[in-house]
Amino acid sequence: MPPRPLPPFVRAAVRAAVRAAVRAAVRAAVRSTLPLALLVLPVGPTLPTRVALAQPPAAATHVPLAERPLRMAKDIEAFEAADRLAPPPKHAVLLSGASSLRLWKDAGEALAPHPVINRGFGGSYTTEVLGYMDRITLPYAPRVVVFHCGGNDIAAGDPPDAPLGRIREYLVRLRRASPDTAVVFMATTRAASRRAIWPALDRFNRDLAALCREERNIWFVDINAVLADADGEPRPNLYLDDKLHPSAWGYVAIAGVLKPAVDAAWRATEAAFSGKGAAPAP
Repeated sequence: MPPRPLPPFVRAAVRAAVRAAVRAAVRAAVRSTLPLALLVLPVGPTLPTRVALAQPPAAATHVPLAERPLRMAKDIEAFEAADRLAPPPKHAVLLSGASSLRLWKDAGEALAPHPVINRGFGGSYTTEVLGYMDRITLPYAPRVVVFHCGGNDIAAGDPPDAPLGRIREYLVRLRRASPDTAVVFMATTRAASRRAIWPALDRFNRDLAALCREERNIWFVDINAVLADADGEPRPNLYLDDKLHPSAWGYVAIAGVLKPAVDAAWRATEAAFSGKGAAPAP
């Protein structure tokens, strides 16, 4: 005899039990991080055999820094206001770049007897050092520029050749306005907080050193040589707790290798700037 059909109330109970099992399995998969797209459910043809997992959002597309607006207008306006109150000297040593220069509070003493103007600002990119140079570089007619910028560009997602190209443009504009100015480039630091991008920073430093060999009156100073130990690891006491910016002892170490280069650049420009002195900028 053929099996007798189940009563309607039994069939309803079975369907309810199946639905409850499905919901329980889905909840368990979510809690265990099991990919729901791979969860096969033992259900009949009237129920879905797979539960699709929503796709994660696509990674944000990097917008090159050259396409972003400049961010540091207030910093630049503050420099200009200070210059109006106390005009800095022309033909001095100009610190041009990002926050590792801005935070160097005793740079004037470290680089004495040369007159020093510190125009490091914010966490600036080379786009901003370049974008504001008509306001905080060229008006000072510097005799020597100490330039330290580019690491922030790479940390923001630009490839190493992007800041290097902007540095080339900076040099062209500087030479056009002040052809005898010397430039001392500081390597970007291999700080512990940027370990993930060390290969890109190393490439930037190598390419920047090569650029310096192409130009006259340009020096490259690898400050990592004194900020790291024999294994290339950053010395903790030479960095602040943020593992990015130099500590007071870090600046002492930097000055030890930077000052000889600044002295050499100052001597190399003696003939060009002889008699010009270090007059206040208008």
